[in-house]
Amino acid sequence: MQAFDLDQALTMHRSWKMKFQLALGSVHGRDFDSHGIGDAAACGLGQWLAENAAELERISAVQELLPVHLEFHRQSQAIADEIRSGHILHMEDPAIVAYLELSARIEAMLKRLDADLRQGG
Repeated sequence: MQAFDLDQALTMHRSWKMKFQLALGSVHGRDFDSHGIGDAAACGLGQWLAENAAELERISAVQELLPVHLEFHRQSQAIADEIRSGHILHMEDPAIVAYLELSARIEAMLKRLDADLRQGG
C-alpha cells in the first residue's frame, strides 16, 4: 500500500474547509470557479483511496468513509453552485450547517482510519 499521511490529510481537509468558508463570505457572483469541487477522486484523499482500493477494502473505516467522502464533495459542489447563483449568503444556511456536520464526520473517520491502519487493519 502506498504511504499516506493521514495527519496531513486531516490538516488538508480542515484547510480546504476553511478556504471554502472564506469563499462563502466573499464570493457572490458567477465568476466563482467551482470547477472540480464535486470530484471526490481529484483530491489527495480520493486519489489515495482509489490507488489503494484493493488493500483498503477490508478496513471498515474505509467502507464508511467512501460514501461520506463522495457526499462531502457532492454537497461542496452544490453549495458552490448556490453561492455562485447568489442563493447562499450566510454560514447559518441549512446547507452550510449540514456541510459542516459532514465535514466533522470525515475528520472523525480519518482519525479512526489512522488508528485502524496503525493497528494493522
